[in-house]
Amino acid sequence: MTLRFAYLDEHTDAIPMLAQWHHDEWQPVTPELSVADRIAGFTARARRGSVPTAIVGLVDDQVVGMACLIDCDIPSHCHLTPWLATVLVSPQHRRRGIGSALCLRAVEEARLLDVAKLYLFTFDKQSLYARLQWLSLEDAIYAGRPGTVMVRICPGPHGERATAADVVVV
Repeated sequence: MTLRFAYLDEHTDAIPMLAQWHHDEWQPVTPELSVADRIAGFTARARRGSVPTAIVGLVDDQVVGMACLIDCDIPSHCHLTPWLATVLVSPQHRRRGIGSALCLRAVEEARLLDVAKLYLFTFDKQSLYARLQWLSLEDAIYAGRPGTVMVRICPGPHGERATAADVVVV
């Protein structure tokens, strides 16, 4: 399997499929959002060179996943920006490292956009993100469910890596 990356703006025909995957996975958490709402949100991310943006993963020229950079992911923490969000992988392509690869590519995109710190919220994938050099910032509640806000220091131009000492709780 060869995974390659592209911007969502090159694959807008995949937006309805991505929106359906997102709806299938997240409808219990965000029941107020329809598939049409998700399509509209993803369409707004089909751009490059700024936040918001979306990166897709392709296998055999088929979109199999997506990761986005957005201004804010959970309303209680919009003072932190930008965020890694909407990390999706098609059900038949999961558990092959595609989600991790998309996260790493999104971090690289953030670095290219001169982002120093990137945030995310997860209900239950803290150990996965920790392996990808994300640090726990604080516990938070979203949609009535507990989770964790995490931070990733984007590597500088010389490949510096973050340590816990680099993280300041805002």
